[in-house]
Amino acid sequence: MTSTCKVWMAAGSLIVATLSPSGASAQEGSFLDRFKGVWIGSGHIQRNAETSPWNVNCTVNGDRAPDRISIQGNCRAALVLQRRIAADIAYDVRTGLYRGVYTGARVGPARLSGTRRGDAVRLTIDWPKPVNGDMQAEMIIVNEGSGMLRIVVRDNLVPGGPVQQTSELILRQR
Repeated sequence: MTSTCKVWMAAGSLIVATLSPSGASAQEGSFLDRFKGVWIGSGHIQRNAETSPWNVNCTVNGDRAPDRISIQGNCRAALVLQRRIAADIAYDVRTGLYRGVYTGARVGPARLSGTRRGDAVRLTIDWPKPVNGDMQAEMIIVNEGSGMLRIVVRDNLVPGGPVQQTSELILRQR
């Protein structure tokens, strides 16, 4: 085989390897498929230390695109308060990170970034304005593939206070 032929074969192999979905990407795709469909459930949200937790009922729809999920819907507290919620999260095959945007907080859209371990994605929330005295919180999204989705937010309720669970939603796939 000539050296030119070897170079072209090596280049072709490199291109195929670069364009083919990796095992990791295929695993993430299988995980992301779990979020498709309509989800209905309830939970609680605590805005700050001065208020009691609000019980909420939520309905969201999960859509899937390559290496990306989009979850959009509404949560209702009592009979009159309703808030639109959404998360658009993409998986970066190169870095292994999940990144995206969460919409639904009173301070505006927040950036999300984190990693997955097993059935849980742990995301840092970067708020656009201070929430409870700081600019970050943690969101944990758990989907074991059994038709149940759990979303937890952990933050401090007072500046410098202990980090604790401030919201939890349990949703079931319809």
